[in-house]
Amino acid sequence: MKKQKTIKEEVFKSTNDRHVFTQAVRWISKLTQTDTTFVTSKSRIRDVVLARHALAYYMKKHTEFSLMYIGSMMGKDHATIIHSVNQIKDTAPFDMYIGTVKESIDTKTMPSHFTLREEIKNALKTYSTPNTRTEAILNIISTYENQST
Repeated sequence: MKKQKTIKEEVFKSTNDRHVFTQAVRWISKLTQTDTTFVTSKSRIRDVVLARHALAYYMKKHTEFSLMYIGSMMGKDHATIIHSVNQIKDTAPFDMYIGTVKESIDTKTMPSHFTLREEIKNALKTYSTPNTRTEAILNIISTYENQST
């Protein structure tokens, strides 16, 4: 596996800025169930791209940093940050998952139903054949349905 690029320390104007950015990366990583090393990587995997968009949206929404500074922290251009923020805003009404991510960022809360998504992702990674994957996912969903009734 390729080693992921790390953020250079000289990008940050102060240690507080680095701390704010690191906390944001951890929070978004937990929210989207994406490894923290991938959030700032160049990966084009859909979940990682969503995590990057969410991080840009979070930084724009909850900090006073300029778009150029957010971009430099993320190793991106300010126009990419604008695109990421617009992707979250524009897609949220039509995609329930992205809408939940946006709402979570807006309110700074972690939704409890993301655990179902995490369990399904783990089942997809664990089971090797389509039949066992389907069976495992159906069992997970039925367990959640039984808990809610």
